[in-house]
Amino acid sequence: MKQRRQLRHLLLIIGLSVSFMSACGKPADSAAPKELAKVSQVTNWFAQPEHGGQYAALEKGFYKEAGLDMTILPGGPQVSAIQQVASGQVQFGMAQADELLAAREEGIPVVAVAAIFQINPQAIMFHAGENISNAQDLSGRSLYIAPGAMYWEYMKKAYDLNDFEEVAFTGNYSGFLADQKSAIQSYVTSDPYLLKQQNAEVSFLRIHDLGYQPYANVLFTTEKMISDEPGLVRSFVEASIKGWEYYKTNYEEINPVIAKANPDLTLESMKATAENEMELIFGGDAEAGGAGTMTAERWTALAGQLAEIGLIDNPDEANNAYTTEFLQ
Repeated sequence: MKQRRQLRHLLLIIGLSVSFMSACGKPADSAAPKELAKVSQVTNWFAQPEHGGQYAALEKGFYKEAGLDMTILPGGPQVSAIQQVASGQVQFGMAQADELLAAREEGIPVVAVAAIFQINPQAIMFHAGENISNAQDLSGRSLYIAPGAMYWEYMKKAYDLNDFEEVAFTGNYSGFLADQKSAIQSYVTSDPYLLKQQNAEVSFLRIHDLGYQPYANVLFTTEKMISDEPGLVRSFVEASIKGWEYYKTNYEEINPVIAKANPDLTLESMKATAENEMELIFGGDAEAGGAGTMTAERWTALAGQLAEIGLIDNPDEANNAYTTEFLQ
């Protein structure tokens, strides 16, 4: 009897010890989930494949995995991503590199954290068969250009263009289609498909090939965000780049998500755009540096060009306009 009581007492002690250790050894994921940081980003236009990696990061949960409760807001003709980010309405935005340099010239402390398009898709489009191989060949033509476009201001001064009729671009292609000699601003990612639907044969002069090479669809935030929330900025950049790596090979999966945000797009047109943009995003310096990469040489050269035509006064501001500390 005494031995049985001792045995029961020993088993009780062992049982209590096991229960205690089990309680102490609960896996970390049984704890209360960490609260996500509510943040938002605004793109530079209505939802489109040129924003594919951002939507992939949202749809596949990459932002959530990084601790972010993300909202993507579309841009548009009446939306200034720079103003929204600078005012604190949103934490992150998307803009052209030259727009960010111009903003800093005005004292707006925005900072680029990743450049999605290594090769800018902006181009001058003209009818196939026209003898246009350089900027000077645009002389004597009607040119449909958005007023104030910085690349056009550079081209006019750099190539001494003055013999042309400049017409404000409104998004309507009818004037261009009716005039075989005319040219019009375009994006080489989406316009080839659009013009093909109009039975128009076209060619392009890419501004990148003409020597003006601002990064496009640059992700940016403010100096204050980088100073106060560097971990949050890093999470945003890394999740966004992961999204672009996913979109690269899975764009047909993500395009329907984009279509929900912008029903004006068709899946066929988005497929064509996605295929056209991959070289511009993952080529160039991104082949070695990875998606989103930026170099001091590109920023310095761009600032010098803008200073040359009087759009900024201090080209050294390029040193403060970007950071690569959040790029892997």
